[in-house]
Amino acid sequence: MDLIIKKLINNINKTNQNKSSHWKKYLNKNDIFLNEYEHLGFGSFTKKSYKNNIQKILGKIIFGKKIFDSEIYKKYEFLYNSINRFVDIDTIRHIFTFEKIKNITNVKKICIIGDGKLNGVIGANIAFPDAKIFSVNLSEVIIHDLLILKKLKHELNTSFQLVEKNFDENKNKLYFIPSNLKKHLYDKNIDLFINIASFQEMDYSEIFNYFDIMKNNKSILYCCNRENKKLPCGEEISFHKYPWNNSKIIFWEDCPWHQRFYTSKFPFIKKYDGNVIHCMANFSE
Repeated sequence: MDLIIKKLINNINKTNQNKSSHWKKYLNKNDIFLNEYEHLGFGSFTKKSYKNNIQKILGKIIFGKKIFDSEIYKKYEFLYNSINRFVDIDTIRHIFTFEKIKNITNVKKICIIGDGKLNGVIGANIAFPDAKIFSVNLSEVIIHDLLILKKLKHELNTSFQLVEKNFDENKNKLYFIPSNLKKHLYDKNIDLFINIASFQEMDYSEIFNYFDIMKNNKSILYCCNRENKKLPCGEEISFHKYPWNNSKIIFWEDCPWHQRFYTSKFPFIKKYDGNVIHCMANFSE
């Protein structure tokens, strides 16, 4: 795995080409990305401590108690306990997502666009245990995923591959794809794409590139992002301006679990800076 991480470090300059002004701002801190506990804008890794009890209470105030008894929550918790990781608010949002979409049938291949701290990959494996998983991201973020995966006692730990060129998706369970190589996702017959709070941090050219890939695969997309967000360069990204043409919208609504969050400072529970929408679109028809 150390060799793979070295390859990703050497690949950073190439994935830099895919960075919006948002990521040029937040991922410019030398080698800090080699610490998986750092919060660099793509999710959090919360260690277990006495503070978790307070976070769990705040989580139940925001989300209710039912989600904490769900099967997916318990499976996340079991895995996290083995690496001293707490099921924090970032993970809870993913649990809600996979509870909502877990009944999609005949999902053999899933692609997570812009995961963070392995949240999406783990959830995809829990909800769709027989599916192949592709995770496409910036090099620094994939490094975090690998550092976390290295600690997990899980089947994915021994069945993954870093994509560097054309690949055979029948050899492994999980494939990490640097964003500069996303062209290898064309013609893969991927059934389901998932994007959570990631398109909102890309520029339109990148968003359109991913939509072209999804349309090529005739896939279903689950998408959850800020309705409107201004990037540091001043470009305004709107959920409504993603290229939804040629898709059948299955549902489209404000996302109920992406409206409020908790912090360690008063008033503890706050609203996100802008509305978050989630939807499911079918590009297969």
